[in-house]
Amino acid sequence: MDIRLSMEINANTSSGVPVSIVFLNYNRLHETRITVEKLLKCKEYLHDLEIIAVDNGSIDGTGEYLSQVSGKIKTILLERNLGIAGYNKGFEIAGGDVIIVLDDDSHIEVSTILRVIDSFKNAQDIGVIAFKIIDKTGLRLNTWHIPPDDTYQLSFAFVGCGFAIRKDVFREIGFYPASFFLYHNEIAVAVKTRLLGYKIVYDPLCVAVHRTEGQPRDPSRRIYYTLKNSLVLIWMYYPSYIAIYMTLSRIMISFSLAVFHGKLGIAIKAFWEFLFSFPKRTILSRKERMLLIPFFYQNSIFHRIFSKNK
Repeated sequence: MDIRLSMEINANTSSGVPVSIVFLNYNRLHETRITVEKLLKCKEYLHDLEIIAVDNGSIDGTGEYLSQVSGKIKTILLERNLGIAGYNKGFEIAGGDVIIVLDDDSHIEVSTILRVIDSFKNAQDIGVIAFKIIDKTGLRLNTWHIPPDDTYQLSFAFVGCGFAIRKDVFREIGFYPASFFLYHNEIAVAVKTRLLGYKIVYDPLCVAVHRTEGQPRDPSRRIYYTLKNSLVLIWMYYPSYIAIYMTLSRIMISFSLAVFHGKLGIAIKAFWEFLFSFPKRTILSRKERMLLIPFFYQNSIFHRIFSKNK
């Protein structure tokens, strides 16, 4: 190991800021093996690093593999797929002051962990660090959740396959919203983090490699949960006159996508089930709603068609 890196590790790990890495697995045994191997290499240098793997009821042998490595990492084997609520099981037992969240197909290097430790130690007003996400070829993932350019700056939100958060902030928020199951859980956490007065920063020197990003997936779940969870957030935070416009916009966007994929029934089901899971309203002031501008743009048909802020 490089002498300079060794000195940096010693300096940072003596800071008293333990880190827990939590990742969720579901029927991707090959990717889970890679993630575990990558993280155990980090643990060779950061001996106090806590690694927690949660398996969401996999039936492809992932649970059996995690049982085999349970002496090296902490494992939680769930009987069924709880969606993103499975993450919460790992968050609850995490012993670190800081939690780094990954997917079963993403990993990080020691340098990112060290920078996370240093950032939280030196800036008490930072609640979340959004990582730069790259694929296995090094190509950057572009998404409306994070800034479009690689400079250290404030960020609206983060990408779920690679970010760090203070555990006390995460606990106060209530971790991920279990009812979301999939998609927009990052937005829910980002909004609550910022409403608590904490910053979300994008740090391009904190990098997560998302190895399978871009592979084709069944669009049904994306259509269903994006529509349903978007409407929950809209009616949770916006006054009625704005929520009505955003709802109509979201329906137009999601239903168009559903028709394109031949999944109109899925979109109708999502809207119908939203009506029976109407959220408790916490209407934000205009100043507070300014924190949600990227989310508003994503759910405004006018901005989706005419604006560059997509």
